Amino acid sequence: MYKHYQPDGYRQLVALTCSESMTKDELNDWILKHSEKVKYVPDLMWYTVCFTFDTIDYADGTPGQPLTFDVYEELYFKTLDALKNAYETDIMQSELEDMEKQGLKEPGLFHGVWAEANIIKMKGLVSPPKQRDCARIFGGCKRSGDMTKKDLKDWYYEHAERVIDDEGRMIIPEIIGYIHNFSLEDSPFGTPFVDAYCNNWWATKEDMFKTFNGDIWKGQLVHREDHIDVVDKSLFIGATAMEHIVDLPE
Repeated sequence: MYKHYQPDGYRQLVALTCSESMTKDELNDWILKHSEKVKYVPDLMWYTVCFTFDTIDYADGTPGQPLTFDVYEELYFKTLDALKNAYETDIMQSELEDMEKQGLKEPGLFHGVWAEANIIKMKGLVSPPKQRDCARIFGGCKRSGDMTKKDLKDWYYEHAERVIDDEGRMIIPEIIGYIHNFSLEDSPFGTPFVDAYCNNWWATKEDMFKTFNGDIWKGQLVHREDHIDVVDKSLFIGATAMEHIVDLPE
């Protein structure tokens, strides 16, 4: 099993919601300035900031669960040791302190996750895509009471296999990247707000909406709803977003 998984290092994801004293535009401006400092942490391989704009609807077309964050950033590292070392740097600690000063670490406004990543290997896909201004989804799931970590990982893998043809290609033509991330419990952020999350990329928002209108995508939603949402709709946390790639120092 997991023949389509290609291990791809480790991630630090931080998701933020506007504080009462900050508008969404102000938060967006702040995180871009913040990223220009964080990009100097050592051994950072890739860095994206994503601005959420909508929920992921249900298969019947009704709106999904309300958005739980306004922006999120992902920092990519090759090893867990590299991630741990970056977290302990003065740069990272200073920026986390600044989040607190901005009122962004109040309960419910801040979510941090460390995760192990796996690219879904398919012919013709590049993950993560290198082109700018991609549209993305965040699709996170929490385990129900009787679901083990392996059960959830198996489900995510099965979910991916549904869109891979016999030749190893993605059957949704608009999707250009696909990664599964599995949360680590022993992170400095405490209990993760999701146990796993997927990343999908599209070259444009229009391509994303084209996918959303197709039967294959709706079938994927039904598959999730029948296995995750049927237990508790709050177990799924989804968001659509536009991606900003942070240029790293050479």
